[in-house]
Amino acid sequence: MTIKTLLMASAAALVSATAAGAADAVVYEPEPVEYVKVCDAYGAGFFYIPGTETCLKIDGYVRVQLGFTNEDLVSDVPNLHGFATGHYNPIARARLNFDARSDTEWGTLRSYIRFQSEWKNSGVSVDANTVADQAYLELGGLRMGYTESAWSKSMKGKVSDGGAHTDSGLTFGDQQRFLIAYTFASNGFAATLSLEDDDDFVANYVPDVVGVLSYNAGWGGVWAKLAYDEQIANIGAKLPIPAVPGFATNGSFAAQLGVQINVPNMKGSSFRLIGYYSDADNAYGPAPFRGTKFPYTTLGSAEWSVLASYRHQFSPTFAAVVAGQYFKDFYIAGTSINSNVDGWQGELELVWTPVENFEVRTAVAYRDIDAAGFNGSTSGFLRFVRSF
Repeated sequence: MTIKTLLMASAAALVSATAAGAADAVVYEPEPVEYVKVCDAYGAGFFYIPGTETCLKIDGYVRVQLGFTNEDLVSDVPNLHGFATGHYNPIARARLNFDARSDTEWGTLRSYIRFQSEWKNSGVSVDANTVADQAYLELGGLRMGYTESAWSKSMKGKVSDGGAHTDSGLTFGDQQRFLIAYTFASNGFAATLSLEDDDDFVANYVPDVVGVLSYNAGWGGVWAKLAYDEQIANIGAKLPIPAVPGFATNGSFAAQLGVQINVPNMKGSSFRLIGYYSDADNAYGPAPFRGTKFPYTTLGSAEWSVLASYRHQFSPTFAAVVAGQYFKDFYIAGTSINSNVDGWQGELELVWTPVENFEVRTAVAYRDIDAAGFNGSTSGFLRFVRSF
């Protein structure tokens, strides 16, 4: 056997062995792709997080707004929309919501986070900060975390939430609190008890307490709310000195009664009437001038207030709202002493939705008090919102 023959035989054997090994090799099939599945258990927009039984919804909006006010002098009443004076008020806001839910033997387990960033014309060109505007969790009827006070919005509250139909709602004690609340709901009836941190500068362990009773039906709904502000130093005007006459350092109550009547055969149209009462200036009473400017900051909650609002849905894409509110006897801030000053405000709003998820909204409002030497103010805005 020649060397050439030996080399050719060895090469043939090597090729044969390689082919046999290739025939025996294991070929792995690619794993099937797990597509995102729609979760319809909690309404539109939810999907299953892959590999879990948790449903997640991501939504939000981008808002661009131009505001104006004729408020200029110190004697001018602070405008309803809180716009700065001396120039037009451009605002750009972005909001992003994350809502995760899953079923358990104790009811729905939910976590909610709301991020928000808002740029306003503050005289300098700076980027807006992004904050976690709300963060809370729920299990069944239990809710705890930082969100709207039960006074302004509660689980299963529906028509009892908020104030007027307008975006501002007029003045109804809107605020956010760290809270622990429980809601029982059945057949349109709902009852909520909420323990709320008052952000008081006086150290103690006593929370504010809010109770809500509501009934919702096809015709509308009725509700009653009672709140106890255990120490109203958190409103920024109260001194913790019990010996000072008129200072309600031992706490104060606020109450609210309301009704909404839906217009028959006119979907989206309804009338709301809400009455408010406070036995002293407190965090829950209607106080339109809190946090504004002197001398209006000397006026606290109104002893009585009545709010009326009507929304008319002209078509699926166009609606109008007219709303008004009267305030009787503002308390001197931080006290139970009446100032004998009354006030009123009104707002007209138009809402147009030319295409799905795009809204054009405009509003104009007027606010005044009956004290001599003070002038009413007008404000308004034009707003564009793209929601998703």
